[in-house]
Amino acid sequence: MLGGVEQVMGVHAAGLIAAGVQVTILAGRGGISPRGVKIARVREADSRAPIVERDLAALARGERTPQHDKLVERLVAKIRPVVARSDRVVVHNVMTMPMNLALTEALARLARETPGRFIAWTHDIAYYDRNYDAYRRPGQPWALITKALPGFRYVVVSHERAEQLSTLTGLPKGEITVVPNGVDVPEVLGLSTKGRKLADRLGLYEADPLLLQPVRLTRRKRVEAAIDATAVLRRRGRNAMLVVTGIVGPHDKKNRAYLEELAARAKKVQGALLLAAMGIRVHYDQVVDLYSLADVLVFPSESEGFGIPMLEAGLHRLPIVCSDIPALRETGGDEPIYVPPDASGETIADAIERTLDTPLIRMRERARDHAWPKVLRERVLPVILEDKP
Repeated sequence: MLGGVEQVMGVHAAGLIAAGVQVTILAGRGGISPRGVKIARVREADSRAPIVERDLAALARGERTPQHDKLVERLVAKIRPVVARSDRVVVHNVMTMPMNLALTEALARLARETPGRFIAWTHDIAYYDRNYDAYRRPGQPWALITKALPGFRYVVVSHERAEQLSTLTGLPKGEITVVPNGVDVPEVLGLSTKGRKLADRLGLYEADPLLLQPVRLTRRKRVEAAIDATAVLRRRGRNAMLVVTGIVGPHDKKNRAYLEELAARAKKVQGALLLAAMGIRVHYDQVVDLYSLADVLVFPSESEGFGIPMLEAGLHRLPIVCSDIPALRETGGDEPIYVPPDASGETIADAIERTLDTPLIRMRERARDHAWPKVLRERVLPVILEDKP
């Protein structure tokens, strides 16, 4: 059932499968899962199952009924075999939210039986939400969602949640692991299938910054200056990447020699991607995808009749570094950062860094730092797969 937490679980499952781990999702209902995931359906684990809704209604009135105890026993019996086959049991939100307190109690019992196997992955904490005041009662099962339970390691999705969980349970903050959620960059940007494959092939998600020069390969475009600027940024410690999308200009046979010169230059600069030299020809929809991914449009031409890439960049809210020539001034007004038409790579790199020092671009960098592949690789998988109990 797709909500925020369920989407996170799906991404975690896919990441674990990619790492060679067998994954089972245990849930009460739902039919969508990452490819390769096994589904264990336990009807009584569903917060909307009639038996669970009746139990929660009684608990909201402060009544623990015999039916609650029977429900707990049924859940323990059905879940225990799944736990027995598992090296890790990652429980999302159940241990701090009262959506199914019988399930919370059943998992608490199973965690005591198999210490070191359970992780309570905490997105939300009911104690701090007035909508759940009816469940703020002493005794079991109500108090289970306010305690650090034996057999569990606790993971939270933010430092605020870590502070709240520590205050509520008395668990030292040093024993709480913070693992943020991520963002699906290509999905959010609406990249086409071809655009995603191109970005994956070229490693563009790792760029910082990603520079785009969507021009044909003729000398007046000064592609060599953009390559030199990329080299300068990399020497300054940035993982800069430049993508030059255009083909060789068809009207001058000298352009072929220019391509060869550029290819030799780019070969010396890691991250300078001259698609024509790599045998990659992109269609316009992929260029549009590159606009969405890029951080800066680099346009250091010595002459132009008009600046169409600047207007395209504007529609994508993309900062522009370009030559200070009449046609580009006419197109861009006062908005781009201008450099001389003979600017060196060093000068262009300085201008690029000025464009990066803005709230918009800094927020893009933060978002990219939360891209799911990076979060999975550096934060999620080490926590789930680590050996410590």
